[in-house]
Amino acid sequence: MEAAVLLAVPPGARVRLASALQGHRLVWAETVTAVRAALERQRFDLIVVGAHFEESKPFEVLEHLAAARPASHIVCLRAVAPRVLLGKPAMRAFRAACEALGASLVLDLLDFPDTAAGNAAIRALLERELTLAA
Repeated sequence: MEAAVLLAVPPGARVRLASALQGHRLVWAETVTAVRAALERQRFDLIVVGAHFEESKPFEVLEHLAAARPASHIVCLRAVAPRVLLGKPAMRAFRAACEALGASLVLDLLDFPDTAAGNAAIRALLERELTLAA
């Protein structure tokens, strides 16, 4: 089943996520303003927000989503390695903050090799979220 997916992710994550979500209607947003506009135009089954979205403003997007209360599942992810690689404690804090703001899944793409098997695992996790959202 084709789903509507809003992706507010850094450019470095686009190729991988486009592949993982192939067959779905993808809408890309590059700013918080674009996310808000997209949400006004249509309903999304899944919303994916990157940790390094628009100069690291994922929490602003999550706060807006919490206020708007869309009937969507929200996935937060880290898709690119920052200049200083964050360790496990920082990722645990990011996960806790995202979950507190309503994310149903926090995913670290760096945990998956950029191979067919790694990308299949990412697709399976995202498809599971879509199934739960239905």
